[in-house]
Amino acid sequence: MTMITLNHFKQMRLSVLLNAVVIFTACDKAEPEIDKPLDTEISYTYVIQVGKDKEYKTVADASKAAKDSVLIEIDAGTYAGDVAFWSQKEVYIRAVGGEVILDADGKSYGGKAIWEIDRGRIKVEGITFQNARVADRNGAGIKLTRGDLIVVNCKFLHNEMGILTGNDGGTLFVMNSEFGYGGYGDGYSHNLYVGHIDKFVVTGSYFHHARQGHLLKSRAKVSIVQYCRITDENDDRSQSSYELDFPSGGVNIVVGNIIQQSVNSPNSAIVDFAGEENDHWADNVLYMSHNTIVNNKASNNCSLVSPSNKVPSSSIVLVNNLIDNTIVMPTSQLVRVEAGNERFNKDELNSNYTPKTALYNQLTNKIVTDINNYLPANLTAQNISLIPAEEYRHPCNTSKLQSAPKIAGAIQRSE
Repeated sequence: MTMITLNHFKQMRLSVLLNAVVIFTACDKAEPEIDKPLDTEISYTYVIQVGKDKEYKTVADASKAAKDSVLIEIDAGTYAGDVAFWSQKEVYIRAVGGEVILDADGKSYGGKAIWEIDRGRIKVEGITFQNARVADRNGAGIKLTRGDLIVVNCKFLHNEMGILTGNDGGTLFVMNSEFGYGGYGDGYSHNLYVGHIDKFVVTGSYFHHARQGHLLKSRAKVSIVQYCRITDENDDRSQSSYELDFPSGGVNIVVGNIIQQSVNSPNSAIVDFAGEENDHWADNVLYMSHNTIVNNKASNNCSLVSPSNKVPSSSIVLVNNLIDNTIVMPTSQLVRVEAGNERFNKDELNSNYTPKTALYNQLTNKIVTDINNYLPANLTAQNISLIPAEEYRHPCNTSKLQSAPKIAGAIQRSE
């Protein structure tokens, strides 16, 4: 048996936060553990190749032939209307020889997605999913009905949903991927929509330009969003609603992200937390640390967190964030901890969201350094940290910090 490791894990660039996550099967009803190393390997016993000169000409044919523990290599090219279903226990699917584009071209599997995954454990690398549309207006690049999914270096563009999950446990891990121009345009479809699953982790990814929907929406029991660029930009296609939506509460850890609301946003808040329900999960808390948060909306009454009456008291922890002066902070009733946050004017940032030299110098060594004291013991015991070890690098990458953070916000350098 041969063991495969994704190329992008060669340098083990995952921070302590990600190293604390483990993948679980959808049928495992035990309490999810997060104190074990992230399982980033797939075992396989044979290889299937897809391409015009290979035994299997289409991904659909390969998916029907595949058994458990298989590596599927897809030759570079565009595969139009090549939709597929996966239910195997261990499958690693990767592009070889260049870019692989799966264009829905008016087709879908089961009226749901370009790919549907039901049970099993699937890893996908280097594939673009685009133009998924269905009658229900929620056509996805990938529909994760049940099971565990790892996505690395993929793109989800011009779909009604980039990735859409079910509500039957399991996990989703996304790394160094792009989600853009998603949504039907009715506000009910989003770039990424995570249902009531056990755990969702995303790092080093770029979310932008959702059509009236949210850039990232998660109802997971635990959501970890770190070192991402979640920005609607500012052009005629900038129409996203919330940048981050956690409507079912849960434990949400948001560290080291660049977050920006556009001038055209239809929403007056940047983050939604427990806006629809606060009793689905036993624990409901929002941790935001070392994020750079920008408001470009014309109105100055933009709220950081949507002021829903369902947000639990003392459930928001805000530490060492760099926050636009036009953003309204949550009320003291909702905030458990507010420390080390700094405000700025937009002209004090460069176009890549790095602080200009004057602002950088002003902020240096003013942060709160012991911020992990704000985490409960059960999280610190599982290696969860609010202190960033990396920062986002555009597009869709991260770089390790060479020293401990010195300033508030996501970017620890000045340009």
